[in-house]
Amino acid sequence: MIDRRSPNDRLLAHDASAIETAAGGPIDVAIVLGSGLSSALRDAFPVASIPYDHLMGFPVASLAGHAGEALIGTWHGKRMLVFAGRVHLYQGFSPQQVTVNMRLANAAGARTVVLTNAAGSLNPAFLPGDLMLIEDHINLTGRNPLVSVPTDNPFIDMHDAYAQRLRTIAAHAGSDMPELRAGVYAGLLGPNYETPAETRYLRTIGADAVGMSTVLETIAARALGMEVLGVSLITNVAGAPSTAHADITAVGNAATPKLASLLGAVMRKL
Repeated sequence: MIDRRSPNDRLLAHDASAIETAAGGPIDVAIVLGSGLSSALRDAFPVASIPYDHLMGFPVASLAGHAGEALIGTWHGKRMLVFAGRVHLYQGFSPQQVTVNMRLANAAGARTVVLTNAAGSLNPAFLPGDLMLIEDHINLTGRNPLVSVPTDNPFIDMHDAYAQRLRTIAAHAGSDMPELRAGVYAGLLGPNYETPAETRYLRTIGADAVGMSTVLETIAARALGMEVLGVSLITNVAGAPSTAHADITAVGNAATPKLASLLGAVMRKL
């Protein structure tokens, strides 16, 4: 029996081979779609679909708003691998397991990755439905995917974690979108939402948006030498009296055309 919670390099190489075969060659760009965003690119270009449970080394967990499949195709001349959904620390997965998507994308050839997520606004200027280019992050999960991983150099430089080159491309691509913002993303363990006191703390330390993903994937991607672009969809106001996952995924679903438009413009310029 395959233990999807402990994928090894042999299983990932098997999965990468299947992805490259479906794509017609090595992957150019990988994209991870966050909560409520799984359908954002399904109709953007012709795709082949591989359910996560058909990938031998990929962790699988059911969560509303995460489709749980890999979409493979060509978009604006680039071979794409789109992860429609991800797994999280709060589901009981380890940091190494939640970053298997980065290892798999890299093994399939990707050198550029776009990480998207649903996030709560900490900046009063950011409203539900806005998109935020991630300029930097604060890892408050208490976890790191590089701990105990055999490597000659675990001391990864995170100064340009979210590549300035990619952020410049995205900013130009979205120059006609008044709702395109830029800011700092705080990654928490979850799964509960923030208390009012925690929200005040996060604002004080310089965060503009908060969520429960992305930061570990970025660390893993940078360790693999991949360039990262991060995009948060603002789905709610952090610390609001009532926050429901169903409402967040609904905002995500409504914003998918906007996200697809931005990502398409970025792909054309890469």
